[in-house]
Amino acid sequence: MKPTIISKKASNWVDRGEPANRTVRRILAHYLQRLDEADEAYLDEHANTMIGMVDADATEVNLAEYLLALKRDAGEMERDARTARMVAIGVWHAAKAALVRDFAERVLRGDVPSIEPTPDSFSHWVASKLLSPQELERFERSE
Repeated sequence: MKPTIISKKASNWVDRGEPANRTVRRILAHYLQRLDEADEAYLDEHANTMIGMVDADATEVNLAEYLLALKRDAGEMERDARTARMVAIGVWHAAKAALVRDFAERVLRGDVPSIEPTPDSFSHWVASKLLSPQELERFERSE
């Protein structure tokens, strides 16, 4: 799905509708010192992985651990974990901004069905799924 371009003259990549991958890839390239065109596939793979991590609710701490693992795999040791943490915070925010924007666009297009809240409490819903009819009746009387 291609995001809607709000304005080609917008001052930032989010408002221009650009994907997060390009921005995250650029952040990784500088952090990992992999600025050669031959590194594009490597950077693309890890940018997509990190965006997926953010989409799956990873924290910046999880992303920092991932960055440190990339450094270790390359035979380098990050001397300052704070640097990895700061880079991870930047990656997390870049990915989250694009994910939120993309979700909002899907909502505005009507691609996301609205969810009607249930009048049932969570505890009653769980009880109705787990208890026999007799047990459920006792549970309801005790509420």
